Amino acid sequence: MAEPDRAAAPLLPYTGKEFLDSLDDGREVWIYGERVKNIAEHPAFRNTARMIARLYDALHQDRKEGKGVLTCPTEWGGFTHRYFQAPRSADELVAGRDAIAAWARITYGWLGRSPDYKAAFLATLGANAEFYAPYQENARHWYRYSQERVPYVNHAIVHPPVDRNMAPGAPGGPTDIYAHVTRETDAGIYVTGAKVVATGSALTHFTFVAHVGLMPIQDPKFALVFLVP
Repeated sequence: MAEPDRAAAPLLPYTGKEFLDSLDDGREVWIYGERVKNIAEHPAFRNTARMIARLYDALHQDRKEGKGVLTCPTEWGGFTHRYFQAPRSADELVAGRDAIAAWARITYGWLGRSPDYKAAFLATLGANAEFYAPYQENARHWYRYSQERVPYVNHAIVHPPVDRNMAPGAPGGPTDIYAHVTRETDAGIYVTGAKVVATGSALTHFTFVAHVGLMPIQDPKFALVFLVP
């Protein structure tokens, strides 16, 4: 996916319909040995998908009614879910908390990883962009995009369950199993390997891939942090 243009006109958060339509993008999801043709219509996923759609519609309703409980203006002229904006005061921090609670009430607390879940990370990209140097502009671009569209993002940071006591490169070790870089070019990186526990991935727009533990320190080819559609 192309990075958002900072000079472009502001985008708006998904509506409920736009969210449901966005799931019909050819993603490959299997259940009980069969490939799912349309996530938004499949009995195993449709109720959750519709509940998420209600969350997106609630953003637009909040903005239309001028309540300001769920939404706040962005610096680019649009609006966003409050928790997707980095708080710069105690009042803004509390307002973000209240927006989380307002969404949770809509789902009666049954959607543990709603779209605001990963905002705990996405909202830091603007405040701490320099941490990601020399890719700080990528962080700033994603900070804007995540505010403007409020994408549903899941993460995959857990390694497949192999013998984790074995060092990278050891015979039978995790080198070929864990996600790692095999090649770097001016156009980007080539990655192979696997991740597990990507909660909500059947319904999300992007997967945030990263590592936990000592692996990236032991071998830099495991030091991956990226978002993939």
